[in-house]
Parts: sequence; C-alpha cells; structure tokens
Amino acid sequence: MSTMLACAAAAAQAGPGPQTAEQALHPSRKGHGSFSIGYQQTYVNGLRTNDSTVLDVGEGTMRSLHLDFIYFLSDAWSVSAGIPYVSNVFHGSPHCPTTTPPQCRNVPPLDPPHPESNFQDDGHYHGTWQDWNLGLAWHTTVHGNYLLTPSLTLWYPSHDYVFFSNAAAGQRIWKLEPSLELAHQFDFSNLYYRARYSYFYTEKVLDTRLNHHRLELELGYFVNEHLTLRGFTMGKKGQGYALAELGPLTAGRTNAYWYHHDQLAKHNFAEAGLGLDYHFNAPYTLSAAWHQMVWGESVINFRHAFEMRLVREF
Repeated sequence: MSTMLACAAAAAQAGPGPQTAEQALHPSRKGHGSFSIGYQQTYVNGLRTNDSTVLDVGEGTMRSLHLDFIYFLSDAWSVSAGIPYVSNVFHGSPHCPTTTPPQCRNVPPLDPPHPESNFQDDGHYHGTWQDWNLGLAWHTTVHGNYLLTPSLTLWYPSHDYVFFSNAAAGQRIWKLEPSLELAHQFDFSNLYYRARYSYFYTEKVLDTRLNHHRLELELGYFVNEHLTLRGFTMGKKGQGYALAELGPLTAGRTNAYWYHHDQLAKHNFAEAGLGLDYHFNAPYTLSAAWHQMVWGESVINFRHAFEMRLVREF
C-alpha cells in the first residue's frame, strides 16, 4: 500500500504558532506580529506498516515553502494565517487514475476511472499550493511566569488539488484544530520548555473520520541574547484504517477505498529532532531544524527532514 508523499505532506502540517522561543515566552503586544518564510525538505523511502516492517514501494522527496503571518489584535489576542507551496517527486509503484499513462498499462484499472485526477507519479516534480491555515489564539500567564495559549485553527484546502498520487501535495480534507500550549522558563536559568496538545476534527471520507491527537514537546536553552538551542519531539495518533485493514477493502486496488486510501489510512507516527534560532540584525530571526521518524504505523517512512525559516517581527 503506497501512501508515500501525500502522507508526508499531512505529517508536515504544523500551524504557524510562535516562531521562536523568545516569542513563545515573551509574547508581543497589541499591533505587533511577524511575517515568516520557511523551507522544508523531506526524504522518504518505503511504507511503514508497523514499527518493525517497512515495505519497499519506492522513494521520493517533498519540498515545501511555507508563508505565515501572525498579528496581535490586543495584548492577549492574536490571529494567524498561512499556506505552503508543495513540490513533490516519487519514484516507484504509481497511483493510476486511468490506464492511459505508460506507467499504468499493467496496473489494475480503477472502477470507475478518475480522468479528472492528473497522473503525477511520473518521476517528475509536481507543485501546487496546499491548505490554508487560519487561527485565533489567546495568550495569558498563570502563576506569574507560565505562558498559557489556547488556540483554534482551521485547515482548509486552497483548491481541488490531486490527492490520489504518491507525489500529491496533501490529503485535501479540512481539519479543525483546538489546542492548548504551555511554555515556561525556569527561574534563575536559561532553560525553558514548551508543551502543546491538539485534537484534530476532520472531514469525513467515505465511512470514517480521521480525527486524531497531536502532542509536541520542546526543551530549549538560551545560550545568549542571539542564540537559542532546542530539542523537540512530536507525535500523532488517531482514527483511520490500519493498512492491514484497508487492503482487503480495496477490491484489488480498484474501487473507491483504493482511490481514497491516502485519506483513510491512520498515518500514526512519532519524530524527534534538534534545532536552533539565531536572532540577528533585529528584528530578524533565522531558524533551522533537523528531525527524523522514531516510530510509525500505517505511514510513509521518512529518513529525515530539514527545515529553515526566516522570521521578521514588527
């Protein structure tokens, strides 16, 4: 079951949020905010059915450019918006909406076929805008120096992009994400932590929803006024089909369950990584991070991902 890059795109979605530890621990005031542009590149090889089994169905690369904006309406309330441009390539077993492409001549045909879904698993990069994210957050402090941030974010496809493809930009389903974040800098220390929990309500596909939990943990250290180092982990677990459950429902990869399988699979995973933020030439911050999968179930197997982001505060 080759779910590959469409799943990687879903796994990569992580709202704009505070872009640096400084913003997370010392929020801006009314009329302030930030613009940011980020680049992420993810390498994937195979499909992880469970933590010990990886199927060799192909490999690919996902590249994405993220544009995000945050603005404080008041000292406590902020709004955010963002959208990524995603460009993916895949080499391996293709997803075939029709039997017309040469790569699909020996692939069982879909019933019915979907000529409206462009064929993308041709070994070339295919790019498009993915999902808008629109958010509202409330920032407050509790017990003097703990920053608490409840938020609500809507993820909505920017257009009817292709989802039946290993090189697809995403799953093309809407999501509503209520979340709660806690950040704290330890007294008399340059050490801080950040924890964020989200629950995603998703669009129903065929007979199921893909509602899921997401947990993010971060531990960081302010080396000096310019440099911050951080380690982080993130995990997703929720509803959907395990690949072993979904396979028998696809009628030999020919029916609607196969056409929608990238939307229906669980895509459960956990990852860990390291990052840094460098504050230079105020008000600019350059961030970089590297991370890799440490556990997965019914999800693509990504070897590693690298990202950079430039933030301009105002």
